[in-house]
Amino acid sequence: MAEKTRDSNIELLRILTICGVVVLHYNGNVAFNYVAAGSANFYILNVLEGLFICAVNLFVLISGYFLIGTTKRRAVKALELVIQVMIIGAGKYLVTCILGGNGLSLQSLVGSVIPNNYYVTLYITLYLLSPYLNIALQKLTDKQYGILVVMNLLLFSVWPTILDTVGAATGYVFNGLYTTNSGGSQNGYSLINFVMMYLIGGYLRRTENSRKQKPAAAAALLAVCVGLLFVWQVAGHTAIARAYCNPLVIGEAVLLFVVFSGLSFRSRVVNSLAKGAFTCFLLHDLFLWYIGIEKVVTGNPAVMLVHMLISVPLIFLASWCAWKVYDWVTAPVFRWIGRKLTALDRMISVDC
Repeated sequence: MAEKTRDSNIELLRILTICGVVVLHYNGNVAFNYVAAGSANFYILNVLEGLFICAVNLFVLISGYFLIGTTKRRAVKALELVIQVMIIGAGKYLVTCILGGNGLSLQSLVGSVIPNNYYVTLYITLYLLSPYLNIALQKLTDKQYGILVVMNLLLFSVWPTILDTVGAATGYVFNGLYTTNSGGSQNGYSLINFVMMYLIGGYLRRTENSRKQKPAAAAALLAVCVGLLFVWQVAGHTAIARAYCNPLVIGEAVLLFVVFSGLSFRSRVVNSLAKGAFTCFLLHDLFLWYIGIEKVVTGNPAVMLVHMLISVPLIFLASWCAWKVYDWVTAPVFRWIGRKLTALDRMISVDC
């Protein structure tokens, strides 16, 4: 398959998804520490949590959708991710030192530069391995590929979630029965889950011309998933409900993608804004402790929602501005590095 040009519908989905990540951390990093259990705000936060918990899965699914069609990889792309993690990590540490009035620690500064980011580590690993996955997948018929996806879902999503649920209810540890590893499901924070979402994205790309697009039906099913996850969370099993390997969470990612893939439009503004998504992923938590979340989550629900609807897009726009400055400074450097790494590109790519 030829490499697919990104339409603005998927870029808009990327913007929504990264805003969803901001909402998740608005909730998890701050709001849930202050909101009263059983309050209206508590239930609203759980609904939003259930809607956006699929964000990381969705990002990987989108990557699978676009990367499935090519076996060419560029080393500089992986390097760019790592360098941005390092620079923003150091920048956030310096800003918090200034705003918090804390003294600068060389040890802490060095620690902030270390690219200790699970998503980036797993994504780069998948990025480097994916050409070989693609070659293997090309050998499969659509039916065989579909069976592979179903097997992955049963083995690495449904089964671990069953064990997590039964274990939480009974207190029994089933470590020897997990298909992911001997330590449990890891709530889907694993390369196994990334590969599974990549496979699903590739399958959606491969079969998009042969299956009927039903965005309205997908939206209805999405609402059902959000409702079920809401009930699951308030019932007390929040970690399992919010696990990336939860079948409902994976289903949400697929359904959101189907809804947006049914759209068709082009917008330079949307495509430009979407380029700041990764920077927002790295930078957004810097803002969350300085926008008064702890005050609004204990007050009027309408005020909290307005606060969220204003602050989340503003955080995204601030991150996009930071990306524009960062890109203006670093793009010429990475272009030069990219030209120097062409031999390495040939090594990590696969010539079919």
